[in-house]
Amino acid sequence: MDWIRTSNFSKILGVALVGLFALASLALAQTAMHRNGFETKTAWNKGAADGGYEEIAHRIDDRDPHNGRGSEYIEFDAKKGKIINYYYGVGKAPINEETRVAVWLRSNRAGMKLMARIVLPNERDPNNLDYRLTTYIEGDTYQQAGRWQLVELSRPVKLAKQQQQLMIEGYKRQIDFTGAYIDALVLNLYAGPGPTRVWIDDLEVGPIESAPAAKPDRVDNDNTIKPANTRRRNSAVEFVGNRLMVGNRRMFVRAIRYTDTMLPVLSKAGFNTVCFGRNVSAAQVGEAGDLGMWVVPEFRVTDDKGGPLTPDDITKQVQRFADHDALLFHRIGGVLSFENATLVARAAQVARGADAGHPIAGDVWDGLLPYSRSVNLLNVHRFPLMTTLELPDYRKWIQARQKLANPGTFTWTWIQTHLPAWYSEILYNQDALAEFKEPVGPQPEQIRLLAYTALASGCRGLGYWSDRFLADSHQGRDRLLCCALLNQEMDMLESLLVTAEDSPQWIDTSVRDVKAAVLRCDKGVLVIPIWQGKFSQFVPGQAAVSKLVVTVPQIPKTTQAWEVTPGEVRGLRVERVDQGMRVTLPEFGLTSAIVFTADNNLIGRFQDQARSRRQQASQWSYDMAYYEYEKVVKVQAQLEKMGIDVPDSINLLRDGKRRLLRSQELWKTRKFSEAYHEANRALRPIRILMRAQWEKAVRGLDTPVASPYAVSFYTLPRHWQYMDLVRRSSVGPNQLLGGNFEVAPERKQDSWKESSEKLDDVIVTAARVSELPVRRSQTVDPKSKTNEPKIKAPTAEYPVEGRQCAMLQIRAPFGKQAPTALERTHVSLVSGPVRLPPGTLVRISGMVNIPATITASPDGALMFDSAGGEPLAIRMTEPTPWKKYEVYRKVPASGTINVTLQLTGVGTVYFDDIRIEPLVPPNAAPFPNAVGQR
Repeated sequence: MDWIRTSNFSKILGVALVGLFALASLALAQTAMHRNGFETKTAWNKGAADGGYEEIAHRIDDRDPHNGRGSEYIEFDAKKGKIINYYYGVGKAPINEETRVAVWLRSNRAGMKLMARIVLPNERDPNNLDYRLTTYIEGDTYQQAGRWQLVELSRPVKLAKQQQQLMIEGYKRQIDFTGAYIDALVLNLYAGPGPTRVWIDDLEVGPIESAPAAKPDRVDNDNTIKPANTRRRNSAVEFVGNRLMVGNRRMFVRAIRYTDTMLPVLSKAGFNTVCFGRNVSAAQVGEAGDLGMWVVPEFRVTDDKGGPLTPDDITKQVQRFADHDALLFHRIGGVLSFENATLVARAAQVARGADAGHPIAGDVWDGLLPYSRSVNLLNVHRFPLMTTLELPDYRKWIQARQKLANPGTFTWTWIQTHLPAWYSEILYNQDALAEFKEPVGPQPEQIRLLAYTALASGCRGLGYWSDRFLADSHQGRDRLLCCALLNQEMDMLESLLVTAEDSPQWIDTSVRDVKAAVLRCDKGVLVIPIWQGKFSQFVPGQAAVSKLVVTVPQIPKTTQAWEVTPGEVRGLRVERVDQGMRVTLPEFGLTSAIVFTADNNLIGRFQDQARSRRQQASQWSYDMAYYEYEKVVKVQAQLEKMGIDVPDSINLLRDGKRRLLRSQELWKTRKFSEAYHEANRALRPIRILMRAQWEKAVRGLDTPVASPYAVSFYTLPRHWQYMDLVRRSSVGPNQLLGGNFEVAPERKQDSWKESSEKLDDVIVTAARVSELPVRRSQTVDPKSKTNEPKIKAPTAEYPVEGRQCAMLQIRAPFGKQAPTALERTHVSLVSGPVRLPPGTLVRISGMVNIPATITASPDGALMFDSAGGEPLAIRMTEPTPWKKYEVYRKVPASGTINVTLQLTGVGTVYFDDIRIEPLVPPNAAPFPNAVGQR
């Protein structure tokens, strides 16, 4: 059941998932839509009947629902009569021009009728003054026997006025309809004597001011209401081959990690699965199940000291919820590494003995091959936002992990929705769990880009890492709405996503920064264009184009192309060319979903889903845009106060606000598809402004991570303050010992510690060298008649500081081919600690040379410090001559800081002239003399 309303929870999710802001007053409209997909529980109750009938079945049925995984099924044998009513309490739905009442029906017979009970709050029932006067208005009649039909209560205001006139004539007095509202729906299922089978699905009613009543007073004057029955799920969970099956259907997991958020809010946002920690209570699991969510409890395989738990301990944990009908799978706690693969395999065997009916999942960092033999669902994840890992490299990392596992292994991933703890501590000087008083990231656009990148990389399920960062306490309303919209989209595309067996094929588009993934599915081909522009992990930019052209290979001639969104399903213009089928998107923003299919039933279902969701989708899109707009306005005001502005900023903000107003007006006139698109357009000028401010901030820096405050738009005011202090400071003497690697060949350089580890068949080397070998290059003389390449003699390169530099190298053994992906291999040099007062501002610099592309790892070569850590590392993979990098850090509370030089991929990198230099503020005492490069 989907019940979404506005409210204000303290330090948790106090966000209206539905409802528009009246932009003139910037006040949230107190509206809500009530929806029920009838996935887990029956909700229609017996009402009045004027003839005998025998109810044979009343349950949730998974046979061909209109949408989702189930519908409510009622079967009875009717005698002669006119009425067999079933009712559904809806709370309080005021009758106005925005009121919508609709439900999907399918039956073996025609003639069922939808009605709504109207309560007149200012009138008393003359037959029983304890009750308010009620009446009924009639809606559509079901006519398409054997097929799903949308049955609606069209124009309820007009119907109510007509009913008012009839009542005035009947009672011979005026009847006050002021404040009239719908509190219950009634289905008269009588269609004549004989067997009748009815399926009910996708009910929508609202806007509603109060939750559905479990027991309204009365629907019929002589028939007391009974509360809805609670029934167990009839959908068995299985793991067949590499497929997660629920009720004989493949399932796409849309999960959320639970901490302390109200479960109804997570359910309303469209998450179908909630992952609990090991200390979850039975009440919480029961509540999630009652809300229609699947549950994933966690169990431990090691104790607090890392030792293996006994089989009895594991069995006790697993059996705790093994019989719960909402259990989807068990999840091993923690992040699993290669060293524990054998221990986990034994524990998984014990867990299966305790519960053979449910699969087992685990978050795996390395050792993917052995884990893919013992764990059913492998989660591979990392958090790239606010780091130097680009989105295309994030995709390559996911795909590389998949290749390291057994072919066809079920893989899923966690999507970053949060600020990592290191980031919160460095930038905000607070715990990430604490409440934030100012706008913080990530941006909703970044969550969308990560989700679709993972989806298009072959992940068969998505989990969102932090529910807390979707809360008001963490400035998370826009992120929550983004997740809700993503869940809508994934739900619509589920039938395609779960049948894509082969790895996605990535293709170029007409725009360099937009790549498209091609997934070949049972009922068609799904093409997912995604913005992959540089530095999107920091600030995405506009990420939108008009007339995006995608040429998709191997598309059958009989198919048509459709763009599928919750706001609208629209046909696209296609053209057959030599390379395949060329399709043009009139406009593209961030992501899209194009479906090539000849299955009219599939498109019909998409269109039905869009019709039933577009009002909600347009509301959510508007609200998300509004929240983000408000954040940006606040940060922009801070920047302007500091004298930091970019061209056209006022017009960009005005354009965003104008589009928000336009979206609101379209929504009010019930043009929901147009409102949906306009709300999405409203964020484009806002993103242009954010990106322009960010580009101005990082201009002149060697890398965006040179300043820890430059990795997000929301911290740019802090960045400018930070860099102002840097510019006003003078550079003190170098404090790092041995950064020029000038040590006699026979001597060991004690100031740098070498470390390495490898799970792969490679050779790792760390050495000091005096000359850098350069590959011979080949060029073709355009005047040559033979067109044979000329080989240029190599030009030697040398260290930039003195006669020696550091070399890190990873290569394949002689006679063997280098691996295409490294699982856990690195060679590192770690400097000795530099001791300085905590909080001292320092400049860390170094020279880097990469002679050839580093492969088998998207991280390549790294240079990072102990203050920023690996997340703020400089990552390098492409060939480059000697280049200097500088970053600025503050010495941690420990009073020490050091530098790490690291190689994680196949190739060679050279480092030289590594320095840690204190920055001396104006009028401060100078630092001691340099330690010297020894």
